[in-house]
Amino acid sequence: MRATSSVVSGALIATALGCSPESAVAPSGGTMAGDLPSLRQLQPGSVEHLLRLTPRIDLAEGIAVDARGTVYVSNRRLAGEQRISEILAIAPDGRRSVFAVLGPGAVDAFDGGVLGLAIDRRGDVYAALSVDDDARRGVWKIGRDGRPERLPGSGGMRNPNALTFDADGELYVTDSDDGTIWRFPRTGAGALWLRHPLLAHAPGFGVGANGIVFQPPRTLFVANTEQGLIARIPIERSGAPGEPHVVASGPELLTVDGLAIDPQGFICATIVFGGVGGPAPVVRVDPATGAAVPLTDQGGAFDFPTSLAFGSGKRGPWELYVVNSGLFPEDREAAPGVTRLVVGPPGQGR
Repeated sequence: MRATSSVVSGALIATALGCSPESAVAPSGGTMAGDLPSLRQLQPGSVEHLLRLTPRIDLAEGIAVDARGTVYVSNRRLAGEQRISEILAIAPDGRRSVFAVLGPGAVDAFDGGVLGLAIDRRGDVYAALSVDDDARRGVWKIGRDGRPERLPGSGGMRNPNALTFDADGELYVTDSDDGTIWRFPRTGAGALWLRHPLLAHAPGFGVGANGIVFQPPRTLFVANTEQGLIARIPIERSGAPGEPHVVASGPELLTVDGLAIDPQGFICATIVFGGVGGPAPVVRVDPATGAAVPLTDQGGAFDFPTSLAFGSGKRGPWELYVVNSGLFPEDREAAPGVTRLVVGPPGQGR
């Protein structure tokens, strides 16, 4: 995406949501890595920092990659007495711009803001915005023309978090506070699709249904962060949810967050408390057996990893982008931003 169009998009969104256009065009702090080694030069488990943001200022969260290889990252940037929810775009040539600004929010890092991202077949970006403002909370579609539109019905969600599209272009969104999944058809209003104990969290504590990913032809996988499990949910031909069941759980999945499906149908997942001295920060899960294996032994390169997405193009199937929120930068080499992790088929050495 051209930087000029990103600036215009951000200004339009800022105006529509009650922010100043100046805040839309001012990129947050941080640096881009230089030219990265080609995939052939890196072994599975290797990591490279694609994007470094500013510790204690930026809090990255969600990620999505379009067909052209542009990487979109949601970020909550501290600006004075508020956090600005923004979406950054990293072009294939490494240029970074502010694609959209979704307005101010609370200073507290755990009080929401812009969270998960997804991209539809047209290249439109969808963002979950979890804020106290009833007029803004929900799921936002940011079209290629830069104009924002809140999806009908999404204002009824309590804490919209992660998003995924199915093969028919319908959108599924987790509500981490309510322990539910909402479904948004291509036309018309979205509505509650599933409430289930496997999606819930303890009253007044933790995060329930979180990361979500679609696997063709008719399956959803959902992470429950507090329960430390991944559930499989069939999608019936009628569109109704089938009965959820656990495909993986255990200590290695405690604080599981983002999910992605690799080319062989295995689930890749981030563990937010993974890293130095703890469980692996990124794991591959076999949905048939529930076994989880680390994808890297470089735990210090990750700091509170929340979301992940595979790349596109020739390198995409084995190129995994992982978002670090960066809550503990003094303990790691990582900073808020994006780490590129090279993965390979199961059994290939790290």
